[in-house]
This record gives sequence, C-alpha cells and structure tokens, in this order.
Amino acid sequence: MNSIRSRRRIILTGTPLQNNLIEYHCMVNFIKENLLGSIKEFRNRFINPIQNGQCADSTPADVRVMKKRAHILYEMLAGCVQRKDYTALTKFLPPKYEYVLEVRMTPIQCKLYQYYLDHLTGVGGGNEGGRGKAGAKLFQDFQMLSRIWTHPWCLQLDYISKENKGYFDEDSMDDFIASDSDETSMSLSSDDYANDVEVIKVWNSRSRGGGEGNVEELGNNPPSVAKSDEGKATSSSNPGSPAPDWYKDFVTDADAEVLEHSGKMVLLFEILRMAEEIGDKVLVFSQSLISLDLIEDFLELANREKTDKDKPPIYKGEGKWFRNIDYYRLDGSTTAQSRKKWAEEFNDETNVRGRLFIISTKAGSLGINLVAANRVIIFDASWNPSYDIQSIFRVYRFGQNKPVFVYRFLAQGTMEDKIYDRQVTKQSLSFRVVDQQQVERHFTMNELTELYTFEPDLLDDPNSEKKKKRDTPMLPKDTVLAELLQINKEYIVGYHEHDSLLDHKEEEELTEEERKAAWAEYEAEKKGLTMRFNMPAGTNMIPTNFNSQTPYIPFNLGALSAMSNQQLEELINQGREKVVEATNSVTSARIQPLEDIISTIWKENVNLTESQVQALALSRQASQELDVKRREAIYNDVLTKQQMLIGCVQRILMNRRLQQQYNQQQQQQMSYQQAAMSHLMMPKPPNLIMNPSNYQQIDMRGMYQSMSGGMQPPPLQRAPPPMRGKNPGPSQGKSM
Repeated sequence: MNSIRSRRRIILTGTPLQNNLIEYHCMVNFIKENLLGSIKEFRNRFINPIQNGQCADSTPADVRVMKKRAHILYEMLAGCVQRKDYTALTKFLPPKYEYVLEVRMTPIQCKLYQYYLDHLTGVGGGNEGGRGKAGAKLFQDFQMLSRIWTHPWCLQLDYISKENKGYFDEDSMDDFIASDSDETSMSLSSDDYANDVEVIKVWNSRSRGGGEGNVEELGNNPPSVAKSDEGKATSSSNPGSPAPDWYKDFVTDADAEVLEHSGKMVLLFEILRMAEEIGDKVLVFSQSLISLDLIEDFLELANREKTDKDKPPIYKGEGKWFRNIDYYRLDGSTTAQSRKKWAEEFNDETNVRGRLFIISTKAGSLGINLVAANRVIIFDASWNPSYDIQSIFRVYRFGQNKPVFVYRFLAQGTMEDKIYDRQVTKQSLSFRVVDQQQVERHFTMNELTELYTFEPDLLDDPNSEKKKKRDTPMLPKDTVLAELLQINKEYIVGYHEHDSLLDHKEEEELTEEERKAAWAEYEAEKKGLTMRFNMPAGTNMIPTNFNSQTPYIPFNLGALSAMSNQQLEELINQGREKVVEATNSVTSARIQPLEDIISTIWKENVNLTESQVQALALSRQASQELDVKRREAIYNDVLTKQQMLIGCVQRILMNRRLQQQYNQQQQQQMSYQQAAMSHLMMPKPPNLIMNPSNYQQIDMRGMYQSMSGGMQPPPLQRAPPPMRGKNPGPSQGKSM
C-alpha cells in the first residue's frame, strides 16, 4: 500500500487500535510517513513505556511514564486523526446494557478440562501457566479446550467432521501433520502477532447450509499457524499431540442430548424462552461453527420433544424452531443473496416467528444491519476484541428502537476468562491512546500471561467466593438477567457490567504541569538526553547572554564562570521557563482540516466563488503549516540551547566542587604536617651548652642523631619504609 503514489491518503475505521500499538503505527505511517519514527523508535518511545504501565501490578513510576507517553502520542496525532466514537450517537439511540456472565463449568467439563491440561498440554496441573508455549501449540490447545467449555459433545462433532474429510487416513498423514518447526515458528511473545493472533480453520464442521465451505474462525493469524493448526495436530502420529479420540472415556452418545452438560447452553435457551415471551429477537454470535452446529442440534431436539410428552423439554417456550422460519444461520458459506434475503426477513416487523439469528463471528460481525433484534449473546470470547464489538453494533445503530441488552458468556476459571481479560486490556489501551482516557488497571501481568491456569468455581467449593475477580452488582437493570440469576443461579458464578471496567477516571488525568514535563522529557529523550526537571512557574524572562539567534553557544563561558552558584541556578530556571513558553506555543498550534477552513471562509465571505474559496482555504492551511513549522523550529532551538546551558553549568559546578575538595585536602595535609612536627621536636637536653648545633632530633626509629651545620633545621622528611632482612643496628652518629 505504501508504494502507491497519491496526493492524499484517508483511512476510515471504527476500531483504530484492535490488538496492539504496532497496528496503530502501521496505520498512521501510511497516512503520514515517519510522523512516529521507525518501528524501533516507536517501540522504545511508546510501546514499551505504555505496556509497562498498564497492569495492576505496575510500579507507580511506570504508571506515570505510561500516562505521559499516552498523552504525547495522542497530541502528536491530533493533526491527522479525527476521532468520533459511538458516544456521539448515544443521545440518538436507546440505552445499551452490556453484561459479562461468568458461567460455571459442569462436573464433566471440569474432568475433561483438567485431564487435557494434565496429560495433553505438557503444563502439568495447569498452574504453571504455559507462558513460553509456542503459538501453534497454544492455538491447538485453545481449540480443543474451547470445545470442552462449550459442551463436551463438541469434541465428538469435531472428530466426526474431520473423520468425514479423511483427516485421519494413514495415507494422508504425512501431508497433514505439522512439524515442530512449524509449530514453534511463531512465539506467543512475538510483538507482531503476540497475544493477538487468531487462527482460521478451513474445514466444514458439518455439511449444513449449502456446502460452500464453512469457515471456523479464531481470528487473524499468519499463514504458518493456520497451516500447522488446520486440524492436523490432532493426530497421534505427531509427537506431543493428543489422540483424536482421547475424550472417549468421558463422553458417550447419550451426552449429545444432555443440555445440562453446558451452562452456556442452559442459559442460552432460557434467554430464548424469556425473549419469546416479551417479544424480543436475539442474535447469537460464535467464532466456532461446531458451536453453531450444536445449537442447531438442540433446536431440532426441542422440536422433537414437543411431540414426545414423556421427556422433559429442553426448551420451555411455546414456539418451535424451524430453520429459515423461526431462526436463521449466517456463516462463511452463506451467499450474498441469502444474506440479504434473510436479513430483510428478520428485520420485517410483521415477521414474529423469525426471532433468532445464529451467526459466525467473522462472517457476520460486519456489513449487516439487524436492528430488529435488541438482545445479543456473545457465546465465546474472541482474541481480537474488535470482532465482539462489531457484533454488538449489528443491533446498536440507527434504526434501533428498543433498549439493547448484550450478554457475554465466559467459562469461569478457564483460558476463555484470560482471553476476556486481554480484551479489556486491549480496549483500555485503545481508550488511553486513541481517546486519551484514564482507565483503571484491572489485571496483573501474571493474570494476562498464565493462560493455562484452571481455577473453576465449584458449587461445593468452600473457597468459591475467594475466586471471584470482582464484586457482583446486587440487581441488574435487565429483567431477563434478574430472572436468570434467580432460576439458574447454579450456572452463574457472577456477573458485571462490561463498560464499568472501561470507565474514565478523571482523578487520574495528568495535570497541566505534568503534561508540560511530559513533552520536555520526550523531546530530551529524542535527542539522546535524560533531562528531567519540574517546570517552574514565573515570568518568561531570559538573560541577554541567552540569545536565541546564536547558532550553537548561546552564552559566554567566561561570564558563566564568573557567576555564583545561585546566579547559575537562576539562569537555568529562566531557561526552563523559556522552554515552557516554547512548548506551549507548539502545543497550542493547530492545523485546521481543510473542510473547516472552507466552512469558515464561506461564512466570512458569502460572495466568493467556489474556486476562490478553495484557493483561499489552501493558502490559509499552508500558512498554518508554516506557522507550526516555525514554532517547532523555535522550540527545538530553545530546547537545544537550554540543554547546552545545563551541560556547561554542570561542568562548572563540578569543577568548583573538585577545586573545593582539593583545597580541603591541602588544608588537611598541612595540618597533619604541623601536628607531626610538634610531636617530633625534642625538648632541650639537660647539662648541655646552648649551642644550636647540638640540638638533637629523633628519627622514626627512636635514635638520636646530631644536627650538624646551620642554624635552620632541615625540612621534615617522610619516614623511610621499614628495612627488610638483617637489622643494620643503630645509626652511626656521635655517641652521647
């Protein structure tokens, strides 16, 4: 895309930041090349500082740096990013309530999940986290574990699908098994794909709906992962991979008709019943076609049970479920004509029977309007939060006349729980960077990386309350959920409002002083310096020797050397005030969008022609661009000179400290010499003639020596080093 030459470039997106900041850099770089620097510079200046500070266990220093860098990034992009989120529409739409339901795993699901962790993942009891596992192996495990937390029978449906396609034929195994090198080609910690990769499957789960090739979706991934994980790793021929039918000791054919083996399925059918009673329509989104197949199987089973009075019904509502009459299915095999036809039928207000649409997340989360529904069930969490967000906006859009209720199902204590935590973290990152909001940090780094931890909340577990991550509100605003909590409380560990995790915390916003300091620190880091100081308030005075016209040295070194320490400190503070003034000048400069300038000119000069207005607008915008460049040049000049001033003053002060230390050492040495002289001089010997030549001096060995010649004593010499070897005896002086 970057190789295409163009005068203007525009990107339109509702989710500018989906997974990580690398995506954001790529998008911005396409619009305005090198605005954010190279990817390496961007990683050091923004990605690493922001990521380090967005966890609940981040240090206060990391959190401060994160807030500052998020602010810098937001301001840098203010001239080329025009942001309008869905809050601009909320005053025109009914309210939206989004609930996250932590669904309790059933006993058979817990057994299967724990067995897989213990015997087939290589992470022991599931408590070691598996942080370093290769990407392909991770998504193989994710696929298998997702079958378990959806419903145990999904394992058998998956096996049947692959067996029908010959995936387990011995002749085709060599072409089908992924090598270890393929599996480890993408590390989970890779920043390019890390934590954000979703695998696209290309097999049909079952031949429903036209046979145009169903797509089972786990998201956007590099081709190497899709190839290695395309069902092939389930063969026992591949070392470290589970046998295709490893679950047969736990799952029997009778389990295919037991709705209660899955809390998600029980809650789904209860919501369908209550929605039918109040006349609401429902959308169900799942990224797994196997899950959609199983939902259809239970809908068909509900129809059969209507005629069999001996069995308790799995669906307690009055209506029936016939495909393309009572419910519709949309996935990757659906043609464009069918897609349009079914959407129109579903949105028809007179169609009271068509009350359910089950949709593949990737195939139906974009490009379709289904405002007839006002209840959305996100049946499983996607790695990429934008898919679930876009799914919700199939109903929460213009044309919606009812309050919207969203239910996100999460298998409590499983890998899906961690995936949702990552979703919240990614959305928080987007809110900080794109919308400059301060969002609470909910999860520790350990919680986000230990994907294989399994901590189910069991009904008979006395410590179950301790495993809840957050408090559950007392009473939901949704009557359907309130009833669900009463009649199916054994399947619900807890619930919370999704938007409550993303509330803007005004008290955590940066002050104006902190924002100024953030810019100064950022510019200093760009120049390879580490200038960190608090911007002082005061007058914007600058000394005459701090001349902005001087190209390199803005001051006289001799004059600096003659100043006192206090005068030097005042000079630096005055320079800092000048940097603040230049910073404010840069941050206050704005380049208006061309359409805004044109609108202003039209209002000011109604008689101008369109071409005149266009020319005048272009000229005005060019002037604004020149003004911004001029202000940036002044800022860079002032900042550079301030940095040079600080460096010179630091050297002067260092020299002064060294000189002071040297003088102190000299004084100490002189005092030591005087003390030694006073101790070494002997008093006058008795009964001797007062002849100066007879004064005696004791040496360091305690022997007397005659002083010969001269009235002045010789200078005090250092004591000679101790003699080695044989003692030479006393000195050969005059005997006393």
